[in-house]
Amino acid sequence: MSDRAVVTAAEETKQDAYADFDASADPGAEAGIATDAAQWAQADLIAEIRESFALIEPYGPEATAWFYEHFFAANPRYRKYFSADAATQHRRLFLAVQRIVGDLDKLDEFLPYLRRLALRHRKFGLRAAHYQAFGTSLLATVAQYSGDQWTERTNAAWDAGYGLVATVMLDAVAEADALGPAYWDAEVVTHETLADGIVRVVARPIVHARFADSEHKGAYRYVAGQYAAVETAALPRVWRDFSFATRPSGDMGGDEVEFHVQLGRSRGVSEVLVNQTAVGDRLRIAAAEGELAFPGPERTSRLLAVVHGTGAAPVHALIQHAIAEGDLRPLTVVLASDEGPHYLADALRALAEEHGEMVVEEVVGDPLAAVHAHAAASDAHGACGAVLVGPSALVDESRSALLAAGVDPEAVSSDLFD
Repeated sequence: MSDRAVVTAAEETKQDAYADFDASADPGAEAGIATDAAQWAQADLIAEIRESFALIEPYGPEATAWFYEHFFAANPRYRKYFSADAATQHRRLFLAVQRIVGDLDKLDEFLPYLRRLALRHRKFGLRAAHYQAFGTSLLATVAQYSGDQWTERTNAAWDAGYGLVATVMLDAVAEADALGPAYWDAEVVTHETLADGIVRVVARPIVHARFADSEHKGAYRYVAGQYAAVETAALPRVWRDFSFATRPSGDMGGDEVEFHVQLGRSRGVSEVLVNQTAVGDRLRIAAAEGELAFPGPERTSRLLAVVHGTGAAPVHALIQHAIAEGDLRPLTVVLASDEGPHYLADALRALAEEHGEMVVEEVVGDPLAAVHAHAAASDAHGACGAVLVGPSALVDESRSALLAAGVDPEAVSSDLFD
């Protein structure tokens, strides 16, 4: 497909997405209160949604808790989909709605985000009825916190806006469902200790029979730098994200996948994988997600990776991929750990010998001084591209140091973990 064809297809997708939402761009349309959102221009709908959402924002945690009370009271059977920590779930929901409302008029950000959100929830088997129930409680929450400022016009705007969101997300799920399953069953084939509280788990996904005639023959697919949610039999419907620690052995996939798992909170997925899992056990592995990657050689002449703990796992996979592709640009890996030697230092130094232009630096405690040093040298050694993986504070501070030194924001890729 030509570049022009791609652009045209993307523009058509945008137009289709707003076909119902922007039913009238006529500047002479009725300006009075309308109960039918199809009579309004897109800008009017967005303004109405944002004005009412502004009334809710100061009460974010309270409003989100009210939403869930309403949702579960009306749909008690849906509680099983919400097994995560309640406070975390509430925060994620409010941030998602806040972002969607803010990006309603920025289709280049709005549509990709909605698709990622839909695919992330696909493993739960959500369908139109779930979205409808969610929308009912969402509008009820906005009405509750808008008070006497909730009008028929406001209701119509939110109904149209949420209708657009649900349509985009359901379409993304339908498209993905036609190409592959939401998750694969897998068998643990290796379970070994790498360091105190860190294990290496290798699992073999079982070919999905329904897609045996597809391009990839129903095999699990991923690329270096991605991650996947994992579910164990001990904790049904509780999923936790883990990055792939090695590059795929085949074309975007392979017979096995490898994760490095650090002991987490008691009774969580990480604890089960570290202390209660053995060879022969079954897991479920969701479809791969994420876009962590080094910028291409056409953009930067040298690379930097800053990682903490098991955040080194996806960088290990990316370096394997770079070596296999012959991408041997000068690369520095800053390995941060809370105490003692980093568990993956020896493996990365072995890759450094194979790479030839790679240096591994270990930092116990705060790695920011090392990041500043490499950022300050960016002009002297050519354009720098970076990958940052770790807790949010580490990622945010490292990104700030790089950008302050003039590194292109588009050349910095990051993943956060809790």
